[in-house]
Amino acid sequence: VSMSELTFFDKTRIQMEYVVPLINELKEVLGEETVLDALDKVSKLRLERTDKKEEADFSQMNEMVEIYAAGSALEYDVIASSADLFDVDVHVCRYAEMMEQLGGRDFGHLLICSGDFISAKEMGMDLSRTKTRMQGADSCDFRYRPAER
Repeated sequence: VSMSELTFFDKTRIQMEYVVPLINELKEVLGEETVLDALDKVSKLRLERTDKKEEADFSQMNEMVEIYAAGSALEYDVIASSADLFDVDVHVCRYAEMMEQLGGRDFGHLLICSGDFISAKEMGMDLSRTKTRMQGADSCDFRYRPAER
């Protein structure tokens, strides 16, 4: 299997198989609170440094979700889709299951879920989300809107 044939989930799993043990070892050496605070700060810094690369094009959102869902990684329902919004609820998230298996679910939202906000910003959108499967909720509620100017 070539890298181009791997799904986004497969690529993320390969990354997390290396990253999660390292983070868990850092938690042992430096303390859990210090490491989790650092991951949170890095996540926020990455978002701050991300530039809006394009105007929002909500017509592409179904295809975008399919990239992340490929290989049965997500089971979801599109709640609303129009020229200026896209709402989706994720009911099954194999990313959360993978992080549980690898021993990193307590910080998976800082490594994986935080990237959703970066992607949204790059696409000229604002994302709001009040809950995630990664953090134990029954679903993830993605709500995309055009970015504020």
